[in-house]
Amino acid sequence: MLGQSLPWDLYTVSGVLIARAGMMLADAEHLAKLMDRPLFREATGADADMSARLRRLVRNFPLAFNAVGTERLEPTIRILGHEIKSLARLDHDACLGLMRLLPMADPAARHCLLTALIALDMAEQMSAPDDPLIDVTVHAALTMNIAAMRLHGELTERQNFSNQTQRDSIAHHPQDSLNLLKTSGLRDQDWLTAVGQHHENLDGSGYPNGLCGDAIGSAARIIRIADFYGAKIRGRRYRPALSARSAFKQIFGDERGRLDSHFALLLLRRLGLHPPGTLLRLADREVAVVTRKQGSGETPGKVIAFLGPHGHLLKASVERNTKLVDYAIFDVVEADASWPEIRWECFWGY
Repeated sequence: MLGQSLPWDLYTVSGVLIARAGMMLADAEHLAKLMDRPLFREATGADADMSARLRRLVRNFPLAFNAVGTERLEPTIRILGHEIKSLARLDHDACLGLMRLLPMADPAARHCLLTALIALDMAEQMSAPDDPLIDVTVHAALTMNIAAMRLHGELTERQNFSNQTQRDSIAHHPQDSLNLLKTSGLRDQDWLTAVGQHHENLDGSGYPNGLCGDAIGSAARIIRIADFYGAKIRGRRYRPALSARSAFKQIFGDERGRLDSHFALLLLRRLGLHPPGTLLRLADREVAVVTRKQGSGETPGKVIAFLGPHGHLLKASVERNTKLVDYAIFDVVEADASWPEIRWECFWGY
């Protein structure tokens, strides 16, 4: 490429522009400096579309709630649900990982999107491609907290309720959300039922109606597990995120008999103990991200190291084999504000 102009803008992993398209590579030293670090160009075609669509979904989903109380709500949610399914079928691992890692101002909206992605994967594993259960599950997950989105967001900031009114709002939000959907013109009974039942437990200990056993539909059972699991693997201001291992210990421990163990086992087999988007501290003190799942085994499918032991970006992100002693998994960590800005899509090739 010496003596030629660059065909693209080139960026570091954190998104910093390092060389503009049209720049001439004058000599070998100049080329060597560029090649001394991992560089990226803007994705094109399907890759660019995937990345842009996912960021657009994250940005636009909270705006859907502006349609609450109007007949625009149902078609808006159906469009968003279709987009989630389309993106997940392109690359579910990337969608799940990026939904956990991308910055998003509204934590309650993020939780609904994350729940919908997890629930979608479960519903698709147990259904034919055209089974109505898939759409019902996704749409209900997106709207399960529609009557209390602000309060759910506030509860990510503190552990306890401020007053009895807030406690009552949480206890009633499944029925309140169902009623709000009806007020917005929704007539899909399966969707409404799933929203109304999404906090019911198999042993009758759930709310708002204390339903048990077969009285709780499949969509609600799936969402109940996805909701619980998604909340545990995302941190809150007052507690760090739990590892997937710890979340499953609760599901098969304290929550045994309340949550559907058949669906929980399906989730474990699909996502394993290190789902995409999990950040790991390795034995050599590097920080890495899990980009591909590996089923229910101990070993993640694919792990990319990007931070060195002292918190600096590696010159080149590199795949690590966690079966090797030097790169064995030491701990699960969370993104730290002190880290340099990172363009997470790069680790999935977008």
